[in-house]
Amino acid sequence: MRHRRATKKLNRNTANRKALLRGLVSHLFMYERITTTHQKAKEASILADRLITLGKKKTNSSRRTALSILGSKVLINKLFDDISPRFTTRNGGYTRVMQLGHRKGDGAKMALLELTERKILDEKKKKPAKSSDKTEKVSSQQETDTKQIKKEDSKQKPLAEEKKKTQIPTIPSATREKLEEKEKEKAKSEKEKLQKGFFKGLRRYFRGRSA
Repeated sequence: MRHRRATKKLNRNTANRKALLRGLVSHLFMYERITTTHQKAKEASILADRLITLGKKKTNSSRRTALSILGSKVLINKLFDDISPRFTTRNGGYTRVMQLGHRKGDGAKMALLELTERKILDEKKKKPAKSSDKTEKVSSQQETDTKQIKKEDSKQKPLAEEKKKTQIPTIPSATREKLEEKEKEKAKSEKEKLQKGFFKGLRRYFRGRSA
């Protein structure tokens, strides 16, 4: 008989159900926001509210009971020192369950379970002043300009070195004239040799015909 039993079984036995809820609550205290099915989120929110009320008492007995449920000293220190002091002015409603729609695979109802007072959201809301943004933009532009100038200088240096290497050495006019005369004499001697060889061939040819 299940008279006056508010907890749902979630298709699990007692050991698996306790382990599931312990894992959901521990992740909720670590990240302050989790996504799960709607029924699991409702059951985990009940356990999380009970643990936060234990954290607000700040006694040795409450710390022992919380340790027996969570089983982690790190999470208990965060619960008693960080999470529970946020809810000193509240008498309940420490968690929030918001529906997200149906899951694609099996069509289960999904929900978002989070703490009503989250520190992460408060830190994200704080934005730096506009002047600091402008100074950061100016500094970033200056850095990019200096990088471009360095790149251009590094490109120009090897080009200048290559130009120096490829420059043809200048020759004076007197040496040029001597070189040109030598080239002309070589061309004449080659022509004469060709002519002599040609005439010799003709003489041999006619001698053979006459014989």
